[in-house]
Amino acid sequence: MNQTEIKFLKQAPSPLRFGTSGLRALATELTDLECYINIQGFVEYLKNISVEDGGIKNGAEIFLAGDFRPSTPRIMKAVAKAIEDSGCKVKNCGNMPTPAVVYCGIKNNCASIMITGSHIPEDRNGIKPNKANGEILKSDETNILQCVASAREKIYATLGAADCLFNADGMFINDFSLPEVDKNQTEIYIKRYTDVFPANCLQGKKIVVYQHSSVGRDIVTEIFKRLGAEIIIEGRTDKFVAVDTEALKEEDLKLMKEWAEKYQPFALISFDGDCDRPWLSNEKGEFLNGDLLGGLTLSYLGADYGAVPLTCSDAVDKILELKAKLVRTKIGSPYVIKSMMDAAQKGFKKIAGWEVNGGFLTYTDFKIHGKKLTALPTRDAVLPLLCVMLSAIEKNKSLSEIMDALPKRFSVSDKIKDFPNETAEKIIKKYSPADNKIDKLEFRAEKIIITYKDGGAETIKNDSILWNEWQKLKEIFEEKYLTPNGLGRIASLIYMDGLRIIMKNGEVIHFRESSNAPEMRCYALADSKVRAEELVNIGLNKIIPQLKADLV
Repeated sequence: MNQTEIKFLKQAPSPLRFGTSGLRALATELTDLECYINIQGFVEYLKNISVEDGGIKNGAEIFLAGDFRPSTPRIMKAVAKAIEDSGCKVKNCGNMPTPAVVYCGIKNNCASIMITGSHIPEDRNGIKPNKANGEILKSDETNILQCVASAREKIYATLGAADCLFNADGMFINDFSLPEVDKNQTEIYIKRYTDVFPANCLQGKKIVVYQHSSVGRDIVTEIFKRLGAEIIIEGRTDKFVAVDTEALKEEDLKLMKEWAEKYQPFALISFDGDCDRPWLSNEKGEFLNGDLLGGLTLSYLGADYGAVPLTCSDAVDKILELKAKLVRTKIGSPYVIKSMMDAAQKGFKKIAGWEVNGGFLTYTDFKIHGKKLTALPTRDAVLPLLCVMLSAIEKNKSLSEIMDALPKRFSVSDKIKDFPNETAEKIIKKYSPADNKIDKLEFRAEKIIITYKDGGAETIKNDSILWNEWQKLKEIFEEKYLTPNGLGRIASLIYMDGLRIIMKNGEVIHFRESSNAPEMRCYALADSKVRAEELVNIGLNKIIPQLKADLV
């Protein structure tokens, strides 16, 4: 950061950073200047890579859309101006779901950018840039940030000049207008489903749509209407509502049960702010966890490969009954996509993946009743909702019957807000092996089986120095944090993404810092929902505070 910039701006900007998927920050930190810099860098990166890798040429169109957050229209203007000043054109898609703008971009061999904070609170927002072939991967991020750094240096040099675009607050001096919205793009996304799924396949089925403030509320409603469903709209609001399908609020769950009792529907559905995370509740208002929703979807599609995050319930293995190879990854769609790419290289033909939040990705095309559903390698909320509903209809069953037949394994997650990322990192590091190549430690009688991140493995016995080191680490954690809280002994420790503790009784508790916000997340897996909730409560209210206190 040069001295001229420091003197000109009233406040030093906070450079944006990548989360699990895209750039996220407080809306106040997403100044026009910061957005402009990052998009200039992103477009430059796209011009530097091949078309085969998702790159673009100078003068190309870039698709742009946004959600309903109050800060989104301003950020869209800043992004559009950056695109135009980079020598490209803006295709304004207006307010549409993230999967919709990505899909339309891919169909036109164009990059796309979505302005959304997804499920996080209203005071935050984000920029999700996508290449012409889909999401950016973790392997793209380093070079993108280098291009952003170069753009930052050039733009900072203009600050305070007579022709400078920005004032001392990092905002545009003059307002800019967005191009007219191309409403045809919405229809393209709708037809992805209505041209493939059987006409009137939802005929006679009453579906309650909890619309709240999701950007996809009208688009998804239209899809289900065209497929024959009787739609009942509830909960529509102009005020932004943060819905996290991995940590639903009790008041929202209660609403679903009230609407279920009131309307006697076939299903109740909803989604998060940018409509890439689905919410499906059965006719009783009971929520179907996203990881199980994904497993049922993969089974319906007849996929031969599924990529899922580490936190996905082990119940999905039983759902799939070994009909598809299931591989677990770090948390975040870029890791799921990389796993799907690797699967294609290995010869798998029907490849998909999903996240615990329910967002479903297809890397290859799939046939549904003889018609081709084209690939969409980004999280989508519509496909899993349709697949699971049709699975129930084709079996002449209710959704509650489908859910009752699932393995009795329950996953629950929650988070501590305003938890410093540095503190979370220190906690995880304290109870991790010094060798960061280690993925898993499995404790057996008088030996430890080590699995490495490259797929290798080895066994060390109790006469090894390392055995003593890791056995001591395990025992300290048990004695200080697990046993006093009534939890079991450790069977395995997994370090793929945070600290995942698998206990000998099969229960799982997992700690991980959020990549999207200053939060500490806790995930749990148990044989009953009550027990899984209890584990999360113990993790967040007892173990994490103890771990934090012990850092001092």
